[in-house]
This record gives sequence, C-alpha cells and structure tokens, in this order.
Amino acid sequence: MQPSVHHDLPGSHDDHIHLHTSAEQHHAIRKAAALIGWTVPQYVLSAALDRAERDLYAHAALHDVPDDPAAPSPDPYLAIAQALG
Repeated sequence: MQPSVHHDLPGSHDDHIHLHTSAEQHHAIRKAAALIGWTVPQYVLSAALDRAERDLYAHAALHDVPDDPAAPSPDPYLAIAQALG
C-alpha cells in the first residue's frame, strides 16, 4: 500500500475512522481486499487515499491557474542567467 504524499495535512498516525456499512457493502469490501491479500482497513485506506489524491489534484488544477497562462515561459538559459544575476 502506497502512503499519501500529503504529509502537510493535520492529524496523527493513530487517528481512526469508523464507517457504518451494510452487510452487503462489508462483504464486497472484504472479498475485494482478500482477492489482493490485503486487510479490510488496508483496502479501505488505499481506496480513500486514491480518491483523496485525485480530488486534491483536480482542485489544484482548477484553482492554481497561472496569472497569465498565455504568457510564454522564458528561455531556460535566460531564466538561469537572470536567476544567477
């Protein structure tokens, strides 16, 4: 299971999330987790992190628009020369 790349989010490592599921939902999750050799908590955490990463990326793509998206980026050599003074 891959850890989240967002270490800046608040929360401690011992936080718990409790979910209420129907018998059918729990059975489906348990069966899917077993198919890949994971526990239910590992499976649910992985799915939640996948969704969180996707939502965070989509939010950033919508809200982190450059001030002037049509402006061309400077020539790399010019940018280095300007940065070095």
